[in-house]
Amino acid sequence: MKGEIMRYLAELAWAPDAILGNPSLDWTVVDSQVLRVRADNGDASGEVELRLDESGRIASVIAKDRPRKEGDVFVERPWLGQFFDYKEFQGRLLPTLGEVGWVLDGQTFVAWRGNLLSWAIA
Repeated sequence: MKGEIMRYLAELAWAPDAILGNPSLDWTVVDSQVLRVRADNGDASGEVELRLDESGRIASVIAKDRPRKEGDVFVERPWLGQFFDYKEFQGRLLPTLGEVGWVLDGQTFVAWRGNLLSWAIA
């Protein structure tokens, strides 16, 4: 459950309305380019840092303790996501490229990479 919460928080770059409209998110301003966001569901909680680029867009997401399945157990590992190539969709700037992965032995292992082709308000 913690991993799912953290994935949701990392995907806020693609859900800009949730940034303002989800009252369950707990925000902390670390400095002018780093925001910390946390969410709880009762049984589990998760937190990530959102790093902003010079234009104030989410450039990366970092967590020191995202669960990763290793064999039959989950181990908390450092985790990193990056967002690129922002474009406008229905008046919102969204990254069209992104990737996430775990940092293992000082190297980032990319677990997912994707392109946003379209976006619409449901």
